[in-house]
Amino acid sequence: MYARKISEKNARKARKEKVMQLLAIKKANKEPNAQSNLQFVKPYSVDSDIGELFGPESVQKRDVLPGDFVEVRKDGKAVYGIYIQHFDQAEGRLLSSTMTNGDYILEHRTADVVFRIPGYIFMDKNKALVGHWDPEVNPTSPPMGAGNIAATFADDSLMLMGSYYTQFNKVYDTFWHKRKKTMVTIPEVARFVFGKETQEGGEAAPLTFQELYATHMFLTEDVSLMKFEPSVAVRWMGEFMLRTPEEVAMTETVINWFRNDDPRLKHFLDKVKVLIDCYRKGDRTSLTWSDIRFTESDRTIIDFVRQTAFKGYEDLFPSPYLTYLPRLLRPLGAYGDIDCKTAFDFLNEIGIWPSWYNMEINRSAISLTSGGDAERVIVERIKALNPECLQQDFERDIERIKQEASDKNQRSSTVQAVTQESKDRRMNPMVLQSPTEIYRRDPCDSIRHDFGHQPVYAIDDPSASELDDAFSVEPVPITTLTPQPSTWVHVHVADPTSILPPFHEMSLLAAERIQTAYLPERAWTMLPRALTEETLSLKNDGRPKKVMSFSARIADRDGEILEYKVRPGIVRNLRTLNYDEVDKVLSWDRVRGGRAEGNRVRNSVMSMPEVKTLERQYYREAKGTVSFEDQELAQSLLRLQVVAQWHTDARLKQGAFNFSLGRPMIELTPYPLPSIAESGWTSPVDYSQWQEPQISCSLDPSFASPSRLMVAEYMVMAGRVAAKFAQEHSLPLLYRNQAPPLEKYRPEIEGLIKEKVNIQTGMMDMVDILPFRPYISGAEISTASLGHWSMGIKDGYCKVTSPLRRYTDMLAHWQIKGALLSSNPSTTPVFSAQSMVPLAGYIRDRERILGMLEARSVKFWLSEMLNRRLCAGLPNIYEGLVLNPTADGYNVISTMLGFQTVVKAEANDIKELRIGDRVKFEVNNSIPQRPYIGAAHISAL
Repeated sequence: MYARKISEKNARKARKEKVMQLLAIKKANKEPNAQSNLQFVKPYSVDSDIGELFGPESVQKRDVLPGDFVEVRKDGKAVYGIYIQHFDQAEGRLLSSTMTNGDYILEHRTADVVFRIPGYIFMDKNKALVGHWDPEVNPTSPPMGAGNIAATFADDSLMLMGSYYTQFNKVYDTFWHKRKKTMVTIPEVARFVFGKETQEGGEAAPLTFQELYATHMFLTEDVSLMKFEPSVAVRWMGEFMLRTPEEVAMTETVINWFRNDDPRLKHFLDKVKVLIDCYRKGDRTSLTWSDIRFTESDRTIIDFVRQTAFKGYEDLFPSPYLTYLPRLLRPLGAYGDIDCKTAFDFLNEIGIWPSWYNMEINRSAISLTSGGDAERVIVERIKALNPECLQQDFERDIERIKQEASDKNQRSSTVQAVTQESKDRRMNPMVLQSPTEIYRRDPCDSIRHDFGHQPVYAIDDPSASELDDAFSVEPVPITTLTPQPSTWVHVHVADPTSILPPFHEMSLLAAERIQTAYLPERAWTMLPRALTEETLSLKNDGRPKKVMSFSARIADRDGEILEYKVRPGIVRNLRTLNYDEVDKVLSWDRVRGGRAEGNRVRNSVMSMPEVKTLERQYYREAKGTVSFEDQELAQSLLRLQVVAQWHTDARLKQGAFNFSLGRPMIELTPYPLPSIAESGWTSPVDYSQWQEPQISCSLDPSFASPSRLMVAEYMVMAGRVAAKFAQEHSLPLLYRNQAPPLEKYRPEIEGLIKEKVNIQTGMMDMVDILPFRPYISGAEISTASLGHWSMGIKDGYCKVTSPLRRYTDMLAHWQIKGALLSSNPSTTPVFSAQSMVPLAGYIRDRERILGMLEARSVKFWLSEMLNRRLCAGLPNIYEGLVLNPTADGYNVISTMLGFQTVVKAEANDIKELRIGDRVKFEVNNSIPQRPYIGAAHISAL
């Protein structure tokens, strides 16, 4: 507590000095509002809905645009100004800069922006001061004085924060202890501090921009960062995680020990000095190492250093821990320059972490391990209350359904009674009231379509544990009703909603997790493995499987969807095949580069150690799923490919296209890696006795594999069918949309697509598309069906084919089943459109965070492999393609492994380089813990 008081006292002193300086300036300028009381600040009113700054309503307004007020973080310091953005044709990329106080232009990354007010310079009062600015006419700089306006707003917000500081100091205790919150947003904190929370029977008073920014300033103060941690969504959602009281207490305790030279620090250092000495001598088997025990105070210090390692590389917000690390480690005399990398090395040398520990898992705003205990309790409860659900005895259910169908005097199923109740009470038949109650009988048993022994193909990688989609096709006889040659395509999807109601405790846990997280070391599943791998997976175990089937009747050759059906189904004749073996049967004429490119991708593999000593264990056999003597199977697979290509061609006619830069994939052995203790360390661990993981890096084969392209196309078909069903039934769903480029760029880009897209493969060359990538928006989820531009889909698309690993797909299944079972059109959907708006925002941001975590984890293991090669003196020279030149080199992508990095080069060596040129470069530095890859130019090719 003493440490916190000192820190807050210093912070208050700095704020007071800043405020007094501002008051003196205002008084000297004889501003009419200048008073000695800090309450003189008149906040700017909010001219538009605050949702434009934060919240799910701002889904389409996430981009930082010219004219925005922004706070940019450089070296942990806040800089305020007006944002500028323009496209540099020579470098082939968008450039970000900000006009700051004194009209200084600061160049920075867009990711350095942590707060924004949209269109600030275009507000009437600001236009009156500096004049009008048209970024289209003058894209490089706003009018003179714009930076000063931003600085004045920031200064006024700082004074407003100071005047309410007593109330701000109540935020942590109020939200953590009284309101039981683990995450807060800027608007909800601002409403609390400024007394604008919703009162009973009334509406909350509107917030002002100054109140919002004053709140952001408080939450990002150095002192506040010990209690509040900005999430990666801080710019989009204004989110801050509350550190646990235990972490806050730990931090304050250790800092207090530092300030008072507590003897517990010396006792800890005496132990770890012995451990470091043993580690560096390679003597970790002696009694000296194994006899050391960590006390409670030792564990507190270790946790402090762990947090330093996790947060030390944060380049936007300063770590509250890093300042104290030198004071702890310098007395050891074991390290030179002490930085965040030193924290990692220290924990490795004292037996807390192995040298290959991936810190990204704990850096993420999402805890992958949360909910594990709750999941185990829920599974045990299901086993106790409804063990038959995990056994999935479908044959018994099918016999019951047949018996009920044959007895015309008997009600067909319990579901009909529930459906009748829904007519009277407008209840959705999929909804159960108790959060622990699962379906005792599947609500859709009475309407399931039995696909008999029609062959159904599930094609995946042998490493995939969750087989959640399969498909089949059947020709349609030409009749008076179907005179056009056509084929039915059936996409069969695993059916977890046959067991789980939408508000069951396991469903709510899945909603919190949103999706399975796939990291190189292991997968953190959305649903329990007892369900995903055993009960519900579409594996070939000789048992029939319940599915949701999305069927489309496709016009032969034309590829248009003529008719569709959505049905709960049963499939019996499952064939589980592997991608690589199916590729040997299919045609390669629709794959860019053909079989030669496929072979190049498959052979683009690098491992460390170079000679593997362990064999990777897969969920299924890597070979033997396809017999080349089985001509019937081969013909069936070729027919599947032809039908998929018809649908692809139909999308290409609508402007669909694709391109691939390539990306690295990491495979570790053993898999999954053993867990590393995250707390409760009682003694050091000798990780030299553990199996160091083998690392293999290869190129993603998604666009160099006919089977993967075929499967992806069938998933697109299913998504279109689901969207058609939802629109026909006015059913709220979460659509995947991609807006076309802005009108001013659209004709040129679409003209380029028509000219450059390969009509066979649908692919564009990287050289052609890279200059236009900044103008192509990413896909977003929304309750409105707006089409997907680059996929050539204008009638709607939503994901429904992976409910074992994506919550949005489960949600779609509940919605669709509710509509299928409800004869009353006024029956309330399981999820209303209104409830989906905030859900869409949560899903989007969690997907974004998980995507960043997965990408950074891949980069960690890639960096670890490259670092091992550097340490072993092995060559680290690669060929690559230039993505865009930079001031002192260029960004490059490795053609062998798909990783991207910045290459340093002399100006004369690269003055002629252009986007897409081939180069040779050498990786000369790799820091896995950052993760970071450094490289130097060798030559142009």
